[in-house]
Formats: sequence, C-alpha cells, structure tokens
Amino acid sequence: MKGGRKNLRRACEEGTAVTLAEGESIMQVVTLRGSNLIEVTDGEGVKSLALFPAKFQKSFWIKNGNFVVVDASGRDEALESGSKIACVVSRVLFHDQVRALEKSGQWPRCTIIFQ
Repeated sequence: MKGGRKNLRRACEEGTAVTLAEGESIMQVVTLRGSNLIEVTDGEGVKSLALFPAKFQKSFWIKNGNFVVVDASGRDEALESGSKIACVVSRVLFHDQVRALEKSGQWPRCTIIFQ
C-alpha cells in the first residue's frame, strides 16, 4: 500500500482540531467543473475556481455544499495575471470538523450565510 494516501486518511481521521494557517480560508463548494477543478465561494459571495489536488481524488469525494480549506494567499496576483485558477484546496472539512470550527470561533463571520 502506498504511504501517501494512508497517511492522508490518517491525518483526517486523527482529530477534529483544525487550525487555519496564514493565507488559508474556509470556502464552500458551489459546482464541480470537471477533472480537478471546482468552483468555490467565500463568505462574502465571491466565486472563484480552485484546484482539487490529485492526492485527494481517490480518497475523498466532494459534492456541492461541502466545505474546504483553501490556500488563497496568491489569489489577487493570480486573478490580475489572467489565470482563472485562484486557489488550491488544502483540506476537505468533514461534519465534525465544521462543528468544531463553529464552536471555536474560527468560522468566518460573513454577510452571506453558507447554506
């Protein structure tokens, strides 16, 4: 068995403690665009394209309405340079992790409520 996917799954099942690093934000999946592209929206309703890395593709399945943590540190520069992909998914959030983030106060306070 390859160590990459086994370790990826173990890291997600390890605990519900999720901390957001610098430049990471929580976004909701709006639509699946095909292969490894998804359309996500942030708390203010701004939609953008995100890259869903290949390491997640056979381990996690996402659908519309799921929450993901994306690395959007270079979002503005990518949009200014003409690139359509603005961010990269770094973690898929499960139901328990979403509830823990809401209780801890790290959940984004926004004008548009995630559905």
